[in-house]
Amino acid sequence: MTSNVSESKCYTGDRVLGRAVVTVHVLTDAGVTSHLLPHLVRHSPDGFNWGYLGSGPADLARSLLADCLGTDPAPSLYQAFKERFIAPLRQDAAWQIDAAAIRLWLDSTTDAQHP
Repeated sequence: MTSNVSESKCYTGDRVLGRAVVTVHVLTDAGVTSHLLPHLVRHSPDGFNWGYLGSGPADLARSLLADCLGTDPAPSLYQAFKERFIAPLRQDAAWQIDAAAIRLWLDSTTDAQHP
């Protein structure tokens, strides 16, 4: 049996008590659900970060792409994503990235190989 439920995702980041927090908002025909983005630790045991090229932004880029793609992305892909999307974000401001924008970048990028 196939489902007629369509789904879209949006990712938001903010600082809560000085700590970077990233939330996944999933919109379906049934409504919106939200949960924290799981941290796939590879570079930064201290958690996510954004606004520069470093280990916290690398883990954020990897975790965002893994959630969006459903698979762990290659390092070259998430590093290119970090440079394009994560490093330019203001460290002192909340942000939002739509999964559709991520997919559009993935479809058009020549920055890195991806599945």
